[in-house]
Amino acid sequence: MNPTLTGTPAITSLLATVTRSDIRRDPFPHIVVRDALPRELYDALSTTMPTAEYIAERIGKPITSNERYNYMSELVLHDGTMAQVWKDFVTHHSSPAFYRQFLDLFEDDLLANLPTARERTGPLRELRAGRRHRDTFATHDILLDCTAVINSAVTGRPSAYRGPHVDKPYKLFGGLFYMRLPEDDATGGDLVLYKYRTGAHTFHASASEYGDSRFDIDPQYVEEVTTVPYEANTLVMYPINRFALHGVSVRGLTRHQRRFVALVGDLQHPLFDLALRREHP
Repeated sequence: MNPTLTGTPAITSLLATVTRSDIRRDPFPHIVVRDALPRELYDALSTTMPTAEYIAERIGKPITSNERYNYMSELVLHDGTMAQVWKDFVTHHSSPAFYRQFLDLFEDDLLANLPTARERTGPLRELRAGRRHRDTFATHDILLDCTAVINSAVTGRPSAYRGPHVDKPYKLFGGLFYMRLPEDDATGGDLVLYKYRTGAHTFHASASEYGDSRFDIDPQYVEEVTTVPYEANTLVMYPINRFALHGVSVRGLTRHQRRFVALVGDLQHPLFDLALRREHP
């Protein structure tokens, strides 16, 4: 990581040029935005993005093959060596203004797939938006984060960081902004979108490093629909519901790190049920 820049480019929202006409609905509502940021801003962020080793040292997590290393907004903002462009970027993308931009795009689709959301949360546009690890649910209704994320190099054998799954049911939205390095010639690491196969399917839970559960599904119960390549300056974003099945394709052996920004909005309580049971449509 090179934390030094001459000047700081103005921040442009990742959603600045996106409209509802850009929403794709197969297999679930999502957007794919290429060249999401102006080149000057993207290059400034890319040049100063922390490495897996940098993040690992600060969060106290050892480096292993194809593991995930998260540097959340509050860590970025309190790190004196992080470039100002990163601090400005995470501030905007974990702000009430960004939350409103998300709703401008996806509110109708979100409510179509989560018809009881208003009953559980109240009007979405009245939710008090704060930032994870700065604010709490005592004073806010949704906590946003904009996290610099690295998947470490793949050693030993090819692997997928995570197969098909649905994001945690207390999250309102998910976003991935890819920051692939030009020299990265690794295979895989793409985003795969799935739909359920006809018939029974079963979710299973496993503990996450944050003390909650994550929900995965065996590949036999899902069918690949499309793949979004892991490409620089590409944004993928979607409302979360039980149909928003996705995973990461197998990465080949590589010394390169997989780099992206994760965008999330956490609620205090889940919006849908992913009970661990066998279901029959």
